[in-house]
Amino acid sequence: MRMILKAVDKIQGLINNLIAAVMMIIMVIILVQTVGRGISLSIPWSEEASRYLFVTMILLGINIGISQNMMVNIDMIDSFIPNGVKKVLCVIREIIGIVVACMFFYSTFPMIQIGQFQKSPAMQVPMSVMYIIMAIGFGLAVLATVIRLIRLFTDSDKEENA
Repeated sequence: MRMILKAVDKIQGLINNLIAAVMMIIMVIILVQTVGRGISLSIPWSEEASRYLFVTMILLGINIGISQNMMVNIDMIDSFIPNGVKKVLCVIREIIGIVVACMFFYSTFPMIQIGQFQKSPAMQVPMSVMYIIMAIGFGLAVLATVIRLIRLFTDSDKEENA
């Protein structure tokens, strides 16, 4: 189990680096477009590319947000609940998160099939590419939520044995 968790941590490190690279590419595209407008040179695909890269960055970042517990949460409720009930509530939250992420993941497959016949206006990239990125992002979200659920049980076992 530890090897799987370490492998997932390495994958998340790679995703962090990929997100940073995507952000740098977005910044370069927008900078070139801005400077280009000053000298009457416009790149027609820059806005579309930066928008798609931004969506890619967000979808990959969902995984990181889930795994590092940066999702929106009401801490006030948790502070008034006893520890035993808090653990049950955390398990319920993670299960709901898995169900929702699975629903989003599953819903991308019909969009991928439809997207094969559509192309983006400026770059002429098949829209299925964006929908595949959505599937990857939501698939990673499912994985991150499952790992959080596993860690919830393994970390509490360590606390009970100590």
